[in-house]
Amino acid sequence: MHHDIIQSATMLVDAARARALELRLLGGIAVALHCPNSVNPGRSYRDIDAYIPAKRQAEANTLFSANGFVADKQFNLLNGDTRMLFFDPVHQRQVDVFVGGFRMCHPIPISTSSHPYTIAVAELLLTKLQIYQLNPKDAHDGCALLHELRIGTSPDQQATRDRLAQLCGADWGLWRTFTLNLERCVAYAHSHHDVQFVAELQNEVAAVRNVLANAPKTLGYKMRAAIGEKVQWYELPEEVDRE
Repeated sequence: MHHDIIQSATMLVDAARARALELRLLGGIAVALHCPNSVNPGRSYRDIDAYIPAKRQAEANTLFSANGFVADKQFNLLNGDTRMLFFDPVHQRQVDVFVGGFRMCHPIPISTSSHPYTIAVAELLLTKLQIYQLNPKDAHDGCALLHELRIGTSPDQQATRDRLAQLCGADWGLWRTFTLNLERCVAYAHSHHDVQFVAELQNEVAAVRNVLANAPKTLGYKMRAAIGEKVQWYELPEEVDRE
């Protein structure tokens, strides 16, 4: 389960907490922390994805420098308002830090939760399934979260469902890509999991879709929904290696 990089990531969060910096993990490592029983032979965790609130870049620079990371000065100069990169030359690892929110194919506001190391589960799932060109590792992680946490049906995940409804009900484009990728997760499961897993995943997906269907929709959502897929609803950002 790549304990070394996962332990390194949690130690970074602990080090940030000691400096009163609210650093939280996202990406594949965050999924592994929530879903330690998910199995995906060959899944690698090469890099660390993280989030910090806006206007905390100076503290982040100090934190990473103190822990042996080197800043990508050119990237950070050009993109530091929303994203920063740091590199660990000893372990050959990169840390991709999202600042104040998350934006790739869709913008997603980020909130922390009671979990000591990761962003909230709703945003973690959305960051995985907001990718229009979904790849296998993100499909795997989406399946793991939906199935292992029972996001659609567990009473413990009510706050997650409420947050999914809130964010998707305000952004038709995010809703469209997310629901498209829910079905892609089911297709992925058919190829990679047993019949029982697929049936359970389908139940979770159906429950999540039902929550979204019944959620209040903003005026902005309704106006964009009227245009639909006649106009592209997602961005295709330049990719920086992510886990």
